[in-house]
Amino acid sequence: MLLQAVLLSILASILSIEWMNGHFGFARPLWVGTLTGLVLGDLQQGIIIGASLQLIFMGMSGVGAAVPPDQTIGSVIATALAILTGQGIEIALTLAVPVALGAQILDIFSRTINSGLIHMADGYAQKREYGKVEMSHYLGILVQFIRTSVIVFPAIYFGVDAVTAMISVIPTAVLRGLEVSGGILPAVGFGMLLTMLEVPYLFPFFFIGFALATFGGYSTVGVTLVAVCVALVLDHYNKKNKVSTEVKNESASDLDSLME
Repeated sequence: MLLQAVLLSILASILSIEWMNGHFGFARPLWVGTLTGLVLGDLQQGIIIGASLQLIFMGMSGVGAAVPPDQTIGSVIATALAILTGQGIEIALTLAVPVALGAQILDIFSRTINSGLIHMADGYAQKREYGKVEMSHYLGILVQFIRTSVIVFPAIYFGVDAVTAMISVIPTAVLRGLEVSGGILPAVGFGMLLTMLEVPYLFPFFFIGFALATFGGYSTVGVTLVAVCVALVLDHYNKKNKVSTEVKNESASDLDSLME
């Protein structure tokens, strides 16, 4: 367990730093769950849990100075505890959001520290002490590493037994309720995303997909294929209408020039 806790702490730290410096998408829950499953030797379960967590956090993003819940740490801990305890995706969906919200507090604290390091680097730059400027950047990375490890390591090293003991005393009805609420969370994520995008003309497509999956018995892959085909058809006709409009405008301009 010690080795797994150390490896996952390093993984979470690297992914958190990637989120802060470049953000190529590896810190998103899908990749986080996949890499966590790879470290723990259960890649398939990691992919399944990561994909489900991606639906929850899909609509969460930092806008301006706002600090969103830390989906990276939440996904690492939730995926790891779900795999190590053998309780499956329901426990992961239940743990992910509370852990992400808790990690958000330390994220704000670390950003505050890094703001001080930025001003320190500015002072060194004015003095042309460029080696110390570089050191300031590395200190910022170290702050992120410590902030992440402080949460992930004890959660994995001490948390598995605690979570297992907690689950053993929870009544079956409560676990069933957690399972149902966990199934609702992805829908909440989609709802947050649609609210953020403010594209009400796309709402019918959302309900079409819901109807296909619920009443038509389509799998996720089936609904995705239908969605891709509909998108391609709409894109084709939109481009065709755009070309027709441009041709009409050019013809009208030519006629106006002739009349002049």
